[in-house]
Amino acid sequence: MTDAEKWRTVSRVLVIAAPGGILIGLIAGYALGDGGPRSIVAGGVIGLFTATGMVTFEVSWAVGLISQRWTEAPFLVVLITRSLAWLAIIIVAIALPLLTVATVPANELFDTSMVVSVAVSFGAALIINFVGQVNRLLGRGVLVGLILGRYHRPREETRIFLLIDLRDSTAIAERLGNLRYHGFLKRFIADVTGVALRHHGDVHRYVGDEIILTWDERRGTRDAACIRSVLAMVDALDGSAAGYMRDFGVVPTFRAGLHLGPVVTGEIGTVKHEIAYLGDTLNTASRIEQACRELQRPFLASADVVDVLTLPSDVRAESLGPIDLRGTSSALELLAISRT
Repeated sequence: MTDAEKWRTVSRVLVIAAPGGILIGLIAGYALGDGGPRSIVAGGVIGLFTATGMVTFEVSWAVGLISQRWTEAPFLVVLITRSLAWLAIIIVAIALPLLTVATVPANELFDTSMVVSVAVSFGAALIINFVGQVNRLLGRGVLVGLILGRYHRPREETRIFLLIDLRDSTAIAERLGNLRYHGFLKRFIADVTGVALRHHGDVHRYVGDEIILTWDERRGTRDAACIRSVLAMVDALDGSAAGYMRDFGVVPTFRAGLHLGPVVTGEIGTVKHEIAYLGDTLNTASRIEQACRELQRPFLASADVVDVLTLPSDVRAESLGPIDLRGTSSALELLAISRT
């Protein structure tokens, strides 16, 4: 995703969020103010400033407009600085309209109640950001699922699994050395994961230089999101090629294996809990990814997943026929996915 595309994403979200913020602010200004026009207008401006400020910050963080040195800083640094950023947005969004539109005197604005409100706001920001950072560490949706007990009792469901494997990882590691290779792998994973999240995928696990991504069937098949995500990953790495060459002297490429099937999803662990997927589906997806090397194709998908979605007009699926995969009991039809 280019910077222009990132800013367009921010703009699209703002178009939706800003009117909602204004409406909520107008209602709050009428209900909490003196009922006069200044209070109502000030409430609308507060709603506008709060919505645009918070949305711009959060979407910019999500799409990568904010420096990676900040977004990938240590947990405690991110927690405190993000909370302070929220607090600054809240203070400016509230104080500026009250001072200018509602003409509230400064000595009345910055009284004890305002200090208490700021302290409460900062505490709330810390709690929300703490939950957000923990959710980021565990994986999107995992924390909520554990808290709500969504998978406390295992259940069967159909899921899509996409395995992304960095090509020539051993040679790259030997060339760069362990420390530089860690930075290279970290950037590769961040670029690929960011694309997957924008296509509604979830990260199940990182295994060395391999990334395991998953979708529920509805999200993954809608608009062929699981297919589009892989093509978008290629575009993202191509767009970042100059940066990779400058910093590491090599541009990453990958193999991808895609499969759909039934799994049993449930919590496992005692000291450390996680949500696990059990069944042959994930194993088969791994075999499909490994077949990419043998069949010399960068992106393979099973007929099981291709048959349940509508391929985009610019995507071609070439059937390679039934393939005997190591560790599977029967041959599986594989298709090589590419752009037309």
